[in-house]
Formats: sequence, structure tokens, C-alpha cells
Amino acid sequence: MPRQSQISMRQLLVILFTGLLSPAIRVLPAEPARIAGRAGWLAALLALPAALALCWVLSALFRRLPEGTGLAEAAVLVLGRGLGKALTAVYLLWGLFLLAANLRLCGLRFLSTGYRNGPLGLFLILFAAVILWLARKGLPTFARAGEIFYLAVAAALAAALLFSLPQVEAGNWLPVRTGDLPRAGRAAWPVLGLLGYGTYGAFLMGAVAPGPGRRRRALGWTAALCLMLTALQIVCLGSFGPGLAARMETPFFMMARGIGVRGAFERVEAVVVALWVLADLVFLGLLLLACASAARGLLGLKSPRPAAPWAALLGLLGALLLFPDAFSLRTLMECMAPVGNVVLGFLGPLLLLAVAAARGLRASCGNGEKKE
Repeated sequence: MPRQSQISMRQLLVILFTGLLSPAIRVLPAEPARIAGRAGWLAALLALPAALALCWVLSALFRRLPEGTGLAEAAVLVLGRGLGKALTAVYLLWGLFLLAANLRLCGLRFLSTGYRNGPLGLFLILFAAVILWLARKGLPTFARAGEIFYLAVAAALAAALLFSLPQVEAGNWLPVRTGDLPRAGRAAWPVLGLLGYGTYGAFLMGAVAPGPGRRRRALGWTAALCLMLTALQIVCLGSFGPGLAARMETPFFMMARGIGVRGAFERVEAVVVALWVLADLVFLGLLLLACASAARGLLGLKSPRPAAPWAALLGLLGALLLFPDAFSLRTLMECMAPVGNVVLGFLGPLLLLAVAAARGLRASCGNGEKKE
């Protein structure tokens, strides 16, 4: 792949970190709080070993394959043409479903936090058009935009958490007793479902430039993400308590609503909500690019660009037509999305690595990464 078409491992990790913040505020802390109460803030910490193991599995898998291999190509190289394309098709279909569902959820959240009487269809079309425009500009351009969006979203998140600290009451998230740990372990399930989205970033690995320390960077960013999710849950749970947080749709935005100093700065929530649209765009763009890359591997295209408009169109049609109402969509995502994401996000790469090891696959040339 030409060097001008490649991105760095750091850029891919920035895209994943920023993008995962979009579904994170929908999942956390409400779903862990429903399961584990005030011990729900442990969910991300308990999911951390599995997340680090996923990073190791993906790193070990790509080390066995030639440089420039993404997950779609990896499936064919490891499983053979028939089974590999079948697995890629499953990833593609699930990715299109996730794109449609999350596109509608982002549109619904945008309406509920800003334009309650606005036309949902128009906002969905605008979201789809923007992510398609970013995708058509190419992965390097999308990655550079992701880096800028990351700075804005990270600053908004850090400021919101910092200014919310005075509202936190320790009794809302402490103490955690031994009897709470089994429920906290079950509360890690929705977090694993959230982290499972990250495997779709592996479809873009074929465009990542070779270099040392890629596994170390992935492990570091994954640990940072889980720690940040833990801090988010502690502040939200500490502000509202587990009972109230579990009933809220987006506790993080409600928490931001309480930030401000009369006469100095107010309406911080509006700024946070506006900046969070950037995380939505990165997340939806990541899913769109991953689906286009999967379609390229499945159909034998030279580039994912021709597949991007079709993926965007299918995602938009799904967002407009598949889900009858917001309640059924949220229920479906709470029950179905974690299962699919854990199976394809964690077990899929593990299967590929096991088969690659059993077949003794080794890259014929170095992948540019030193052994660690």
C-alpha cells in the first residue's frame, strides 16, 4: 500500500478511543448500575483483563500474517477462501446492523438533548452524509480529523468530570463488599459488549504503517480507556446514586447539566453535547470504513472506496426502516448487541489465532514490529 494511504498505529488507536466514547455514555453507568448497584463502577476494571487479552490475540494473529493484512484478508488466509469469506460476510452483516442501529441512536440522542421537535429523518441523512464524506476523503484524512476530534472530546470529558467532582458523594459508590463482587462481575458484560466494537478497527489494520511497539501502544490505550470509563462511572454514580443513574437515559449529560457558576459560566451541557457529536461521527465513520473494508475483502475490490456509499446507504435505510420506536431499539441493543459484539469481537479473533497457530502460519516477511 502506498505510504500516503497509510496511517500510524497511534492514529488508529485514537480513532478507537474517541469513537468508543459515543456508545460508552449510553451504556455507562446505567447498565452496570442496574446489575450491580453501587458496585457497578468496577465493571470496566473487571473487563480490563479480557480487553488486554483481545489486544494480545489480535497482535499475535497479525504477526503471523503478511504486512498489509486486515481482518478480512486474515480470515481468508487463515480459514481458506470459502470459510474466510463466510466469516467476513458475517462481520459485514453485523457491522451494517450496528451502523444502522447506532446511527438511529445517535440521531435520537441528538434530538433529545437539543432539537426535540426536529425531523429525525433529516438528522439521520445529515449524519450519514457527513460520515460518507469523511470516508470518501480516505482513511488518512479521516484519521487526521479523528485526532482533532479526540482533543476536543477529551477536553470536554475531562472538564465535565473535573467540575462534577464537588457533586460526588462517596456513599453512592462505596463501600464495595465481598458480596457485591459477583454482581460486579456480571456488570462487566455490557462493558465487554462495548469493547467488542473495537475489533472492527482490525479491518483497518491493512492500512497501518509498520513500526515497532504496536502491541505495547494497543495495550496502553486499552488500559487508559478502561480507566477513563471507570472514572466516568464513579463520577456519575457518585453524583446521582445507582438507583437514579440506572433509570436515566444518559447520566453523563444530566451530570453536565449541573455544572456551572451563576454569573460566570453556565449551560456547560450544551457545549458537551455539541462536542460529543464529534465522537458520534468518529464512531459511525469507523463502522462505515470497517464495513467498506470487509466488503472489499468479500467482493475482491481493489479499494474500499466504491463500497463506502453502498454501506452508508444500507446503514441509513436500516436506521430509517428497521426500528419501529426508540424503546424497542434500546431494548434490542441492550440484549442483542453485547452478545454479537462479544462473539465476533472476542471469540472471532481467538478462533482465527487458534487456527493460524494449528496450521503453523508465519509471515513470510517481517511485519515491522520488534518482538516484545
